Amino acid sequence: MNRCPWMPLTFLTLLLGCSSASTGADTWRYACALDDECASGFVCRAGVCQAEGGPQLPPDTGGPGEGPDDGGTDPGTPSSPPTRLAFVSPARTVGTGQCSAAVVIETQTEQGVASPVENATTVSVSAQPSTAVSFFRDAACTQSTSSVTVDAGGSRATFYFRGSVAQTVRISVSSGGLASATQDEVLRTPGQAVGVSFVTGAQTLATSGCSGKVDLEARDADAIPTTFSSPRTLTLSGTGLTFFSNASCTTPLSNPVFAAGTTRSSFYFKGKISGTNRLSVAVSGLSTVSQDETILPVVRSGVCTLPANGLSVTCPISPAQVDLSKTLLMISLSPSGRSPDSGGVRCMLSARDAFTCGRNATVTGSSSGFDIFWQTVELGTGLRVQHLQPSCQGSFLASVPIETVSPQKTFLLVSSEQSGTLLGEGNLYTATLADAGNRVDFQFSGNCSPSWKGSLQVVEFDGIQVYRGGGAMSRGQTGAGNAGLPTANPATTALLFTYRVNNAGAANLCDRVMRGEVSGSTELDFSRALLDDSQNCATAVIEAMAWERINFGSLAKVQSVQVAMSVNQLEALPGITAVDRTRAVVFASGQSMNGQAGGEASYSGDDVLGESLAGFSFSSATELRVRRASALGRAMWTAYVVEFNP
Repeated sequence: MNRCPWMPLTFLTLLLGCSSASTGADTWRYACALDDECASGFVCRAGVCQAEGGPQLPPDTGGPGEGPDDGGTDPGTPSSPPTRLAFVSPARTVGTGQCSAAVVIETQTEQGVASPVENATTVSVSAQPSTAVSFFRDAACTQSTSSVTVDAGGSRATFYFRGSVAQTVRISVSSGGLASATQDEVLRTPGQAVGVSFVTGAQTLATSGCSGKVDLEARDADAIPTTFSSPRTLTLSGTGLTFFSNASCTTPLSNPVFAAGTTRSSFYFKGKISGTNRLSVAVSGLSTVSQDETILPVVRSGVCTLPANGLSVTCPISPAQVDLSKTLLMISLSPSGRSPDSGGVRCMLSARDAFTCGRNATVTGSSSGFDIFWQTVELGTGLRVQHLQPSCQGSFLASVPIETVSPQKTFLLVSSEQSGTLLGEGNLYTATLADAGNRVDFQFSGNCSPSWKGSLQVVEFDGIQVYRGGGAMSRGQTGAGNAGLPTANPATTALLFTYRVNNAGAANLCDRVMRGEVSGSTELDFSRALLDDSQNCATAVIEAMAWERINFGSLAKVQSVQVAMSVNQLEALPGITAVDRTRAVVFASGQSMNGQAGGEASYSGDDVLGESLAGFSFSSATELRVRRASALGRAMWTAYVVEFNP
C-alpha cells in the first residue's frame, strides 16, 4: 500500500496526486506501520508518515490544528516514554537455509504508539527452540548478532534470521524497563520452483542511464523463495534496453543464467528509447515475467512567462530531471523595452523539477511579461555539466574556477542579467574556457557593470569534438570569417559564440549585435547589420569574439536553418527535416544575452534588444517557431536543430 505523507489533503491532491484513501475526510496525517507504506521521501515514525530527515511529529491527539479526533483514547503526547516493545513487521514465512525479510521492532507507549528512546537502547533477541535460528544485522545474513540497538531519539531496530529445520519458531525481544514481545515465524522446506518474480520495483531512468540492480527470485507454489537444482538460462528482452552484469553498466551481460543453488539472480540495464518499456525475463521451462520500466525523454521543453512586474520567476520542469550534473539547460527569449537592465535575463537549474530566471529591473509602463522558451537535455551517461553563477568582480575580467575538464569535448552555455540603459562595454563579454580546462574567463571591454550576474554551464560530452577560436571586427567592418579550420561535417556541427565591444557609447543596436554560422566544413562566418553599414551600423568595434565549433559526430544530426524577418515581422515558421522532439533542441548561435537567442539586426534607432533576440521552439516535428518582441527593422539568425541519436 502506498500512502501519502502528513500534510494538508488539498496540497497532496494538487502536488502528489495521492490515490490512496486518507484516515479520515479531513485528516492531515496518514497512518502507517512500515516505511514502504509512505510516499517517496517519507518514512514511518510515531505511527504516521513523516518527511525523511525532518523533525519527528507528535502523535495525533485530535487537538486544535492536528486533525479531527478519531473518537478513541488519546494515544499520548510526545513526552510519553516508551513502556513496551512490539513487532511492527508481519510474521515471516521463510524457506529453510534462507535469509528472512527484515524483522522490525518498535518501542511504544502503553497505548501502542511509537515512542522514541532517550538514550541508545540494547534489545536482546532470542528464539524458542533456542537453536532453531540464528540472528543477523544485515539482509544477506552475514553479520551475526544476538542483540540490536534502538538509537537515541529513534524508536525502531531491524534484524534478520535464518534457520535450517522446518518448524515454527517463537522469536522474543526484550530490554530492561520495557515489556517484552514475541512473534511466531515459520520455517518451511521450499518446494520446487514454479516461477520467478521481480523482487525489486520498477525503475525510472534518464535515457542511457544505468539502472539500479534488478533482482529476480525463484519461488515455489506457495511463493516461498527456492532454488534450482541446475542452472537455468535467462532470456532478457525489452525495446531499446541493453543489459549488463555490473553496477556501472560497462560490462555487457552475455549468456545470462539463473545459477543452481541460489534463490536470486541479478542484472542491470540501460534504456535508449523514452517511454514505458516492458522488461521481460524468460526462464527456461517457466513462464515469462515482465515489469514496466520508465525511460525519460532526452529533451524536456516548454514556455514559462516572466511577469511584467517581476524580477524573477521559477518555472516547473516535468517530468523532473534525474541528475542535474547530467543535465543542461538552454533558454531563448525576446524582451520588450529599451534597456538591458530590464531585458537581460539569466536562467539556471534550481532543482530537479524547476529552473529560476532573473533580471535587474522591470520594464517601465509595460503590462506584458516575457515568454522564456526553455529546453533541457539529460543523458544518463557521457554527459557531465557544471552549473555556476559568476558575478562582476569589479574589473574587466571575471575568472571562474571549475572542475578540470577536457577542452576538446567541452563547450559553454551562458546567459546573463545586464544592467544600465545602454548596451555596451559593461554588458557584452567573451566567455572562454582556459586551455588547461580548469577555469572560464569572462572578459569585458571595460569594467563590468556592478550588478552584472551570469549563469554558466560547463558541458563536457564524451564523443564530441570542440574546436575553439576568436576574431574581431574593426569600425566600418560588417563581416568576418575563419577559414582553414580542421574539417568537420556541417551535418553534425553547430556553433556557439560570445563577443565584446568598444566604441559603443551611443544608443544603437545594429552595430553591436551579431550572427555566426558554420559556412562550410572548414569555415565560419560572422556578420552584423545584415552586411549593411549605410545606417551607421558598423560604428562599434567588435573587440573580440570567442567561438566554439561543436562537432557531435555520431551522437547527433544537425540542421542549420537561416531565419530572416522583415520589417514588421514578429514571427517566422521555417520548415525543417522531421525530428523526434523528445530528442531534439533548437537554438541560435549567438549567446550571452538571454541565452542562445542572438542574431543580427538592421535597426539603428536605439538598443532595442527585442529586435535581434528571439525565442526558439518547435511548432511541429517539421517546423520551427521563431518569435521576436520588436520588428522596427530586419533581422536574421542562424538556428541549429540538434537531434540526438538513439
